[in-house]
Amino acid sequence: MRLKPQTSELIFVTISGSILLLCYHWLFSSFFPAANGHVGEDYSYILPHLLDGYYWQINNGAWAPQWFSPAFCGGLPAFPNPQDIYYSLPQWFTLITDPLHASYYTMLTFATLGFAGFYLLLRLSFNMSIPVALLGATLFMFNGFYSTRLLIGHVTFHAFMLTPMIAFMLLSAGGRASNGFDSRRLLSLAITALLLSYAVYSSMLHLILPVILILVFIGTLHGIIHADSGRFWLNLVIAGGLGIVLALPKLAPAIIFTYNFERSYYLLPGANGFTGLLKLVLESLFLQPSAATVKEVLVNQQWRLGRHEFEYGITFIPLLIILLSAALLLAYPAKLRQSLKCQATTCLQIVLLVLILALPLAVNFYTPDWNAMLKTLPVIKDSSNLLRWFCVYIPVTILIAMLMLEKAVPVRLLVYIASIAIVAVIGINAGTDRHYYSAQDYDPNRIVKAYKQAKKSRHAVTIRNVATYTDKQGNPVTPTFRNDTLILGASQLLCYEAVFGYGLELFPRGSLHAGPISRVRDGRFNLKNPACYIFGKVNHCQPGDHFLLAQKNEMEAFADYRPYNFVMPVWQLIINWVSLCLLLCISIYCLLYPLISNMSFRGSKRKG
Repeated sequence: MRLKPQTSELIFVTISGSILLLCYHWLFSSFFPAANGHVGEDYSYILPHLLDGYYWQINNGAWAPQWFSPAFCGGLPAFPNPQDIYYSLPQWFTLITDPLHASYYTMLTFATLGFAGFYLLLRLSFNMSIPVALLGATLFMFNGFYSTRLLIGHVTFHAFMLTPMIAFMLLSAGGRASNGFDSRRLLSLAITALLLSYAVYSSMLHLILPVILILVFIGTLHGIIHADSGRFWLNLVIAGGLGIVLALPKLAPAIIFTYNFERSYYLLPGANGFTGLLKLVLESLFLQPSAATVKEVLVNQQWRLGRHEFEYGITFIPLLIILLSAALLLAYPAKLRQSLKCQATTCLQIVLLVLILALPLAVNFYTPDWNAMLKTLPVIKDSSNLLRWFCVYIPVTILIAMLMLEKAVPVRLLVYIASIAIVAVIGINAGTDRHYYSAQDYDPNRIVKAYKQAKKSRHAVTIRNVATYTDKQGNPVTPTFRNDTLILGASQLLCYEAVFGYGLELFPRGSLHAGPISRVRDGRFNLKNPACYIFGKVNHCQPGDHFLLAQKNEMEAFADYRPYNFVMPVWQLIINWVSLCLLLCISIYCLLYPLISNMSFRGSKRKG
């Protein structure tokens, strides 16, 4: 039976969530910027790109797709870039505020959505009590993986907080209906498809596989408890398919872009033993990451891994709940038998759950032969580390802990336990040492000032030069803030762009050099034609080619943040229109849902 929240419950949860959001703001607002005026080092990538998107918005409006950007590496794909976030909340926030505050407001917004999604998942999908659902939602809201990634500048991770909402929608799509598709189920599937496609457009491609594992785990566990998983799998296939269609306009060219510059040559680090790996996971999840453990356990490293790569903290509270609940259940065999009753005929589902829990460990375990095999797998072979797969354990552990708490503890005690635990979560977060994040070295003020100037004048800076920083001896250097050159009307020659490798190993620099973009050499301007990176065949060029002398008008339009003429292949045009039509259909259905639902209700009432 599905619970229906009452008005009093909605008011209580809204007030509780608001108080928790104020606590969240109290904990993290001081990092935007920190006391030294700086923010996380990876904002050196995000903030210039948000400003770049704002320049495009000034000249072309908020909805015009920014296919390419002249501001980095002498011209790059924008929309097809896997890390581009033009169609996402951070970029939309720049319509009203600067890129730094846009990033922070995004952090607060998705922390709230994570809280709401997890509460709905526990309360309505798993039929848990209000105190337990509130505790679980709080634990997820304050998880260290999300907060530290946003502190360091990994804004592309923000859609991770939509995972419980997606799971809730998949489980709610169907309700007490039969195998048919009533209006409510269609609405849930439509919203799920929109959320999944948003994850792609907000550039969360690097977490898609872990998120799928989380969804499958939650759906399978729900099927075990409620003896009904078939509808979940059907919903996942349908919503996933619709989400892919919605995301294809970005997904397809992004795959082409990354395929042209595979990074399979990077070493893939892993743990040198299972005991050490388990210790690393437990510390990262329930305590704080230990530098000594990382040094002792991880081998085969090529790049320095910052502390944020090991932050997945949900505090020790879920572990304590699991251990104490297990002890209580063992002390009362009748309760234990009742808890396990629904699992007696679901061995295959339990095996699937165990496999999901083992996968993040498996991909981070190192032996030479196993590592070599991993380096042959799509997606994985291009990774520089797979530690972020540990994020699977965040919602999974919280869910298991809340289920055990609900089973083991009398209802009359849950309010007190949940209240104490929520206060403890906030206290633990307040006492966490975050000096690593407050001591970062990227100064956002240049980008913020350039944004305010552009917003006031409604004038976008145009790119007129290619530039790079040099040391006293005239040798090129790559400071953290190098991408900021766009505020000076210059495209950074040695930009930071991970698609080309962390050291630009794959960047087809060719004849690109510091100097005016109008300079001509061998019939080519000093600016790359970014369409060649994606649609080279139909544009008769190769990735990294420059604008030709005969393409002066196109080059100038591109440098001025205006659309320029390039050939788009037929397949891209088709998926653009198909995706747009599907988006319109879903949007219209969502808007008309109250009317459709009311008509369906009246029809069923007459039949009754």
